[in-house]
Amino acid sequence: VGLGHLHVPKVSVPEQAAWVLERLRDRGMGEWVGFSDLVEDCDMTVQIVARFLALLELYRERSVAFEQPEPLGDLRVSWTGEDTGIPVIEEDYG
Repeated sequence: VGLGHLHVPKVSVPEQAAWVLERLRDRGMGEWVGFSDLVEDCDMTVQIVARFLALLELYRERSVAFEQPEPLGDLRVSWTGEDTGIPVIEEDYG
């Protein structure tokens, strides 16, 4: 029995962080974007997970801020204006 159907392509968390940061910078400092908007182009669940992990890494670097106005509501993300470039994120999620 082949295992090809079980293979899930790897998605790079650092690449997703760069993608997210670029989108947020384009919006400008203090402009809020919903997480659902940040993942609407994702084709696979693994991409959504990688984007969420990327957001956590960006939060740790203080590059983004979060708010969630209501319980279980859409998570909103904003660029903080910290312009330290793309944070160095290790590929230790695989």
